Amino acid sequence: MHRLTDFKNFRRAEVDLSAPLTILLGRNGSGKTNLIEGFEVMGSLVRGVPFTEITELGRGGTVEVRGGLPYCQRFGATSFGLHLDLPDFRPRRGSSRVSYALDIAADSSGIHLLRESLMLGDKSLVFASSAEDGLLDVGYANFSPGRNPSNKKLSGSVSVLSRYSELIADTRVNTGRRNASEAAAAVLAQLPRPYVFDLIPNEMRNYERKDPQAQLTRSGSNLSSVLFSLKNGDAERAAALRRITTAIRQIPEEPFREIGFAETPLGDVMAGFVTEPSSASNGTPSIDARLLSDGTLRMLAVLSALETVPDRSRVVIEEFDNGIHPSRAKVVVSYLAEAAYRRHLNVVLTTHSPAVMNTIEESQFPCVWICHRDDTCQESRVTRLSELDDALLMSIAGGLGDFVTQGRLSRRLDSGYEDYRERATQEWLDSLS
Repeated sequence: MHRLTDFKNFRRAEVDLSAPLTILLGRNGSGKTNLIEGFEVMGSLVRGVPFTEITELGRGGTVEVRGGLPYCQRFGATSFGLHLDLPDFRPRRGSSRVSYALDIAADSSGIHLLRESLMLGDKSLVFASSAEDGLLDVGYANFSPGRNPSNKKLSGSVSVLSRYSELIADTRVNTGRRNASEAAAAVLAQLPRPYVFDLIPNEMRNYERKDPQAQLTRSGSNLSSVLFSLKNGDAERAAALRRITTAIRQIPEEPFREIGFAETPLGDVMAGFVTEPSSASNGTPSIDARLLSDGTLRMLAVLSALETVPDRSRVVIEEFDNGIHPSRAKVVVSYLAEAAYRRHLNVVLTTHSPAVMNTIEESQFPCVWICHRDDTCQESRVTRLSELDDALLMSIAGGLGDFVTQGRLSRRLDSGYEDYRERATQEWLDSLS
């Protein structure tokens, strides 16, 4: 379970991201993007990205979030926390719980780590706290019976977890140390640095260099190069292009034969569709990216992202279905789910589309989380759909999108819902008298 405390507009938020496909719903400003930024910051810090490299948008940091780290802190709070709980970790002997916590403060002296801890059951593997001169006091288990934990001073510029193997390198090798290493590895496995995509179709309508492009950029600007690399890659990458072609054929109205490429003498390329019947030859697109709709380009980028990120990655796509016709929603969601299972991906999506919501089956409700505002305390909350009461879930089962569109879900999640229901009941009773 991922947990954020005092992060942006959340006092506390818990989300389970263990499923291959997770869907975040919520109105504009409800906190969906804030949750995503929390996952992105946490996954980056545990891999050793320095605090100074997490910057505001457009500042050229390794990771960019709105406002940078100083504005990740909830208004009025003195720090924010990024936590992970793994209740069913299974080391070499028995079963135990792994807990990891990272608390960060932003004040007049800058960004600094307050506390960091890694626990295996009730045993503390690491505990770090801020000291003077930007250093950390770090205590850690040395896996020797009868001895107190070892202590070191470490730089506070990056997380301790990212240096854990170095920290325990001189400790005794035994079952305890092996279990500890596995616990740290389990945390890192659950906190991958996510590939976040905020796709901008207009940036996909340009010629791109033919240089091998293994992965899609955040905006999708190198889409043509990525598709061209798949075409000219090994058998596995060529198979990925065939899967993309099969899926994308179901999106636009106009039929086409294949994905083709317009090439220039200077080594640039632009992707497009070779239509049926085709007046083009040699795979040259008769409809290039400049003429494709926003929705079609976005879907090409979504499919390419899923096929080109490394296996077992976390992929985050905001408003992935923007511009897709409702009749194509089920095709898109089915492909996303299939790719997530096939490549062992952890895919996190946000959507506002009622058509997409209506494709969500009751068995998938545990993977759907709703972000919503609590106006009584002016903060956001997140609720797992399957944890709502049974009567409400029976109503939702008829079509989640319709339920959301009618405003019934937001009313149910409103902190004043019980008062509203009581008033409505009383008004109904009064009308009978």
